[in-house]
Amino acid sequence: MKKLKGNTLVEILIALSITSFCSALAVLIFLNVQKSSLPFFRLKAVEIADQYMREALEKRELNDETYKAEEFNVKKVVSRHETFPDCYNIRIIVFDAAKKKLHELEGCIYKGK
Repeated sequence: MKKLKGNTLVEILIALSITSFCSALAVLIFLNVQKSSLPFFRLKAVEIADQYMREALEKRELNDETYKAEEFNVKKVVSRHETFPDCYNIRIIVFDAAKKKLHELEGCIYKGK
């Protein structure tokens, strides 16, 4: 009879547990890296909203518009102020590619006769 060499069941279970632990650790690190990049994404959305609000206030345009800026969708909504009929509310909303709202900014503009 010949004896075949191989690994025991205990050795295989230990190797499997070490591999499982390393892969779980790699997934946790990956998720943390993704989560840490989210604030930078939101800061960019705030910056874009500020830019479009400044442009809307400077140009004094009262049209509802939708823009595409980098990986964001920007929607400008203009409505008449409830209390003051010669003022308009301007709302800038920034969405990501999945249509999730990232930032909203409101302003008021006087448009006298």
